[in-house]
Amino acid sequence: MKRSFYLCAMLITLLFVASCSDDDNMEIPTAETCEDGVMNSDETGVDCGGSLCVPCEDGMTVLGRRTDLFVTNNQNGNISKFSITGDSLVTLVTTTTAAEGIYYDASSDIVVQASRSALLLEAFSEVSTLMDGTVVAPSGTGSADLESPREMAVNGSTYVVADNGSNRFFVYEMNGTGFSLTNTVEVPFPVWGIVFKGDDLYAVVDTTGDLAVFYNFLSNATDGIVRPSKRVTIEGIVRTHGIVYDGSDDVMVLTDIGDAANTIDDGGFHVITDFSSKFDALSDGELLPVGMQVRVAGPSTLMGNPIDVAYDSETDAVYISEIGNGKVLGYTDIGSGGNLTPSFNKDLPSASSIYFSSDETDGNTGDSTTARSTSLYVTSTANGNVSVYNANGMLTKTVVTGSDSSEGIYYNAMNDAIIQASRSGMALEYYGSFAAVTDLANLVADFTGGSDVESPREIAVFGNKVVVSSNTENKFYVYEYNGSSFNLLNTFDAGFNTWGITFMGNTLLAVVDSTSDLAVYEDFWATNTTDGAITPTKRITVDGIVRTHGVDYSEADDVLVMTDIGDAADANTDGGFQVTQDFSTKLGAIENGGALALSEQTRVAGSLTQMGNPIDVAYDHNTKTVFIAEIGNGKVLGFSDALNANGNIAPAVSNDLASAASLYLYNN
Repeated sequence: MKRSFYLCAMLITLLFVASCSDDDNMEIPTAETCEDGVMNSDETGVDCGGSLCVPCEDGMTVLGRRTDLFVTNNQNGNISKFSITGDSLVTLVTTTTAAEGIYYDASSDIVVQASRSALLLEAFSEVSTLMDGTVVAPSGTGSADLESPREMAVNGSTYVVADNGSNRFFVYEMNGTGFSLTNTVEVPFPVWGIVFKGDDLYAVVDTTGDLAVFYNFLSNATDGIVRPSKRVTIEGIVRTHGIVYDGSDDVMVLTDIGDAANTIDDGGFHVITDFSSKFDALSDGELLPVGMQVRVAGPSTLMGNPIDVAYDSETDAVYISEIGNGKVLGYTDIGSGGNLTPSFNKDLPSASSIYFSSDETDGNTGDSTTARSTSLYVTSTANGNVSVYNANGMLTKTVVTGSDSSEGIYYNAMNDAIIQASRSGMALEYYGSFAAVTDLANLVADFTGGSDVESPREIAVFGNKVVVSSNTENKFYVYEYNGSSFNLLNTFDAGFNTWGITFMGNTLLAVVDSTSDLAVYEDFWATNTTDGAITPTKRITVDGIVRTHGVDYSEADDVLVMTDIGDAADANTDGGFQVTQDFSTKLGAIENGGALALSEQTRVAGSLTQMGNPIDVAYDHNTKTVFIAEIGNGKVLGFSDALNANGNIAPAVSNDLASAASLYLYNN
């Protein structure tokens, strides 16, 4: 039938004949061809339009498009291919009993999925020609290397599988239809969804709302541990799983499964438009505010556990594989988000991974990030100036501010603004348009906070909230800023001498001045909402430190650095700093009141270090450099190879800066 039909079509084209004669014995296709998910007649869309099928409709579709939605499931391992345009379903029956991770290569007409039952990749050929219910055997497979495969990301002929049983990325090269394992990359966090943006691999951090990126992943992929280039928090997400990126729209979409125990109604997804500019502006460990995203969630969405997501840039449609309620869902006209009703709703028990393919959207992986920079911002209690250094520790400019003495500093790249704590004005100050300011320029603050703080030391910033440590009154002041003012939200009594503070995700880490202790406030924002005394989740002793002041934490490297000023009376010779790698794991193993052993750390101290009173510290995870504000000797110091540095070593960088106080390292 098909052969005769296509022959007629060719004859019509070549000979300009009006019709095929009855002598051709061609059977007229029946209406059944409108339900097999294949354009095998004169359809104008997949199984819609033409002379035989019902007209294509508007809505989630563009007339005449190929719109294939491939979905795996963990109930029987079959592959479901939905035609969005034609509203049809083709189920390919596989020998796998559970699968997750799927990709369709339209140029080769091959679909690849990760088998959770066979623990390998399997490819199926000539997919577009297969009918509903066809039993398919793999045309090629990889070796059974996997432990618990989840999502899959593809870059050319390279297939990367996220395995959350072992928290590893398995990197395969496709040869024909088979797969060869090239690298097994160990990842220092629980993995799930992954996607390529150019050559950069983005990975959700399971059990959190965090997103990590591995710049130039394939060039840096190697057996063993590879740490992310940057890790940030996506505000508003409880626990993320699914991720998709489209380069033509520059849109990133992430799912939020909420409480994993609630599989019915607490799920959602976040749409981040202009993703590149927003994400690229964030320094490691920072927060992408929920106000810069669109969230879809609520009971009408039918999302309880949205495990994966796909995106159609032609219609701005988001498709969800909803494993909790056993559905494949689609949403259009997302607008400002909210409790939307899906415009596409199909039952599929244990729906797992999802992939959208069309001629217009295939290959829209976008570009790698290139706009990366590092700057070190330093305050002084001698004059209130802000000194700016590059990644090599060389001074690039000094800016005169309205403060006579400053401590505590932060650079907001989203708004190109400096926030510092003025010790002369006893208030926070905000200086916008900072990047364009020239050397030795004089700045007037755009706005300041109230003079609430008695003795401001360090500040820690989380999104649009600023925590100020005031050490003579043992308090934390919490402000919110909106681009035109600071608003005091809370005043907390810490019950100890405060100084250095930093965030580790939602956890606030605070040094206990006059001791070697570190106070840990887990889920700081949720557990501290009322003015008054607050109690840390745990307080630990950091062995080897006499008296601590500065503290910094790197999300990307999971590294904690603390300074030791030693005897405060000796401002010139007895200072140092200590580095703790794999800090989150070590912290989790220490009970309240316990100690972080010196054997779990490395210490740099001695006469060659030029440290007498290292008041603050910043860590550059890209170059593994520790920068020190040395107030005693009036220096800004830099120590390279900090993860291996130990003992009495000379700094690689030594710049004079009288009364150097606080540091902030911006590194995107």
